[in-house]
Amino acid sequence: MKRLDRQQVGTTVYPHALPLPVAAGAALLALSAMRPHGGWLLLLACAMAGLALWTLLEYLLHRFVLHGIGPFRRWHEQHHAQPDAPMRTPLLFSGLLLLGLVAPPMLMIGDRWLATGLTLGLLAGHVAQEITHHALHSRPDALGGWLTRRARQHQIHHGQCPSSSYGTLTDLWDRAFGTATPPGLQR
Repeated sequence: MKRLDRQQVGTTVYPHALPLPVAAGAALLALSAMRPHGGWLLLLACAMAGLALWTLLEYLLHRFVLHGIGPFRRWHEQHHAQPDAPMRTPLLFSGLLLLGLVAPPMLMIGDRWLATGLTLGLLAGHVAQEITHHALHSRPDALGGWLTRRARQHQIHHGQCPSSSYGTLTDLWDRAFGTATPPGLQR
């Protein structure tokens, strides 16, 4: 039996980190199908709002948690030091993130239908971010269009300017909060 090192215990490697949010999303979608009346457009609108909200949450988590808070910062510094190594996500972090994505909308929004839509969007954003981040590290030369632009920004974040370009899916929040890649570094 292969011996696991300390870094491997309690972690998952992409794409094995995806089943948890995908299963949660599928369960929410199945539950939403039990709604006695329509409102699918409203569900879709709430899901799109959740996806947009995820881009802000992803920016804030990356900038202030992964680059700022002790154990997460040290774990993320390893990723910066070895960006091509398999990305390991602590299961505790994934579980808390998933709980944080699902519970607040369900509790704060009185309407379960609206909360389900928002939560589905948040989960879709999380999955899209995981897939995109993996692609940015594994195949940057084979990408095209939007992914190529995101890969350039991400490479700058990992290299010349780690205090910029925190967004993986979009640079909207980097531009809004003044952490966009400095013009002299853009290629």
